[in-house]
Amino acid sequence: MNKHEETVRCAIQMCLKVIKSYEWLSDLYVLDFFVDNHWSKLPQCWQNCFNDMDPKDLGNILTGQQSKHMLPLSFLALKKSIDVLSIPRLSSYKSSTNKSDSVNHEWTDNPKFKNLFLKHVKLKKRHEISVMSDFVNNTVKKAGCNAVLDFGSGLGHLIRILSYKNNIQTIGIEMQAKLTAEARKLDLELEYTVKKYLTEETMSKLIRPNHINLILSSLQQLEEIPLDTEKYGLIGLHPCGDLGPLLIKHFVNSEDVKFICIVGCCFMKLSCNKEPCGYPMSQYLKGLNNDLSYFSREIACHAIETYCKRLCNGDYNDLKVHAYRAALEKILRQLDPKLMHMPVRNVKHTNNMTFEEYCTAALHKLSIDPLNSSGVETDLLQWKKVVVLYTLRLAIAPLVETLILLDRVLFILEHGISCTIHPVFDPEISPRNHIIVGIK
Repeated sequence: MNKHEETVRCAIQMCLKVIKSYEWLSDLYVLDFFVDNHWSKLPQCWQNCFNDMDPKDLGNILTGQQSKHMLPLSFLALKKSIDVLSIPRLSSYKSSTNKSDSVNHEWTDNPKFKNLFLKHVKLKKRHEISVMSDFVNNTVKKAGCNAVLDFGSGLGHLIRILSYKNNIQTIGIEMQAKLTAEARKLDLELEYTVKKYLTEETMSKLIRPNHINLILSSLQQLEEIPLDTEKYGLIGLHPCGDLGPLLIKHFVNSEDVKFICIVGCCFMKLSCNKEPCGYPMSQYLKGLNNDLSYFSREIACHAIETYCKRLCNGDYNDLKVHAYRAALEKILRQLDPKLMHMPVRNVKHTNNMTFEEYCTAALHKLSIDPLNSSGVETDLLQWKKVVVLYTLRLAIAPLVETLILLDRVLFILEHGISCTIHPVFDPEISPRNHIIVGIK
């Protein structure tokens, strides 16, 4: 075992210890706040401290600003542990691409092509594909290969840049046939635009992305994908649930795969301690008390930076909707226990929205009248407590995400392959911003 692997093991052990100590908090389901009296489950010193605290003050505390409140030592210890153990989330990535390397200059030097690859792309995705394409281009050169497979390629925005701009052979694997067909149309639209400005010789030499429609469920299917090269890399920009771990397993098991660049998401959809076992992956973590509940994995997918920023700005009145939903849950359960966690219509809170208006919208087309219940007004007066409890749960999220990501890193290291993890995206734009990179 090398020093890097030993360090990751130690970090995993410490993360797990803290998570297990506070799983009573991370496993609370805000929907059941009033049903199960969640506030009473906080330590008494926490209840006393946070009872009348403005959520804005809690946002300031979580972002490291000085507090005017006397905070419980157990809370301060938890916050310090989270800050120290969590993988840094602030992006430090800077492009190291040399303009003369692996770039088609007729594309990059023509001002008419400046936003060519950003058409039909939302702002969040623009940021992600711009950074990811540069990162993958650099990794391709380090790994000594010139082909990549992109899983969950969607409309092909990422591989379109890698092929046309960076001269990399690409195959995009997408399970939705409609998206695959649309990706091919976007390729043709791009070529129709550029052929007005490029020579016939340049057009004939274009490296075009290849889009394949495939529902991936096993490693065997990966071996059957047609490639024009024996050496290639795997990339995945937010592959959902078990797809990420499946790609990592293929990477370590196949001699042909020379690198992997993967950004995980949807941790709540991972299969835990059962096949195909998306968590835990590493042999080390499999030997520990490693259970992570659905609720803790789900909270790890939330956007903590954006949320805390809203609290700090005092922009949290619309979060009252969490209390509305929790109050509605209590009423529905009183009407009929079978209505527990019944799906209701998602309602965006607006200024001055009343609870009655919320219920009417949430129960649209459902024959249920919840408005004759007593005690709801008392519950709704506690709406800030609901926000505070959700915020306390969210504070643990980076630590849970860190554990899941370090487990993947350790799995790769256990196979004798170098592996690193980097925060590459702006977390306020793309909350799942860590990329795992393995190179053989």
